Amino acid sequence: MGSESGLYRWAFRVGRTMMDCLSERSPGREDAVRNQLRSFILSLRSELTPERFRRALVDQIVSVMTDCREQVSLPEVIKSERPWTVDEFYRYSTAILSGLYEAVFAAGSSGGSSKE
Repeated sequence: MGSESGLYRWAFRVGRTMMDCLSERSPGREDAVRNQLRSFILSLRSELTPERFRRALVDQIVSVMTDCREQVSLPEVIKSERPWTVDEFYRYSTAILSGLYEAVFAAGSSGGSSKE
C-alpha cells in the first residue's frame, strides 16, 4: 500500500477508528475528541523530516489504540525501515494528513471517495 490513494484510505480508516475509540472513552465530549485529534494532525503536519513524521504518526496511533477494541495495522510503507525520498515524503504525508483530516472533520464522509 505505497500508493497515495491507498495511504489516504488507510489514514481515513485510522482517523475514524481513533475518533470512535476516543469517543467511547469520553462519551458526550465529541468536541474535546475533535480538538485532541486536531492537535495531533497539526503536530504531525509540522514534522519536517520523513523519519519524525512516521515516528509521530506511529506514536499517536499506539497511544490511542492500545485501549481500543478495534485494531488497526500499519502499512508496509510506514513500517519499513527504508527511508522515504523527499518526493515520497511530500506525497505520502499529504495523503495521510488528508485522510486523517477528512475522517475527523468532513461531515458525513464515508471513505473519501472525492479524493480518488
